[in-house]
Amino acid sequence: MHYQPKQDLLNDRIILVTGASDGIGREAAMTYARYGATVILLGRNEEKLRQVASHINEEIGRQPQWFILDC
Repeated sequence: MHYQPKQDLLNDRIILVTGASDGIGREAAMTYARYGATVILLGRNEEKLRQVASHINEEIGRQPQWFILDC
């Protein structure tokens, strides 16, 4: 048996994704956006965050916000 979640599973949810500029964080942000979440991208690299936000906007049609964090 294969579980297939509904496309609107995360509607009305806001998810903060740390490390969203690359790797697992980037893929998590993409997946959350695909399932309807409002995604806020957090990371250290401004250019990569812009690229991820642009990719989500172009591929999924959602415009995430992003913030640079360097702790």
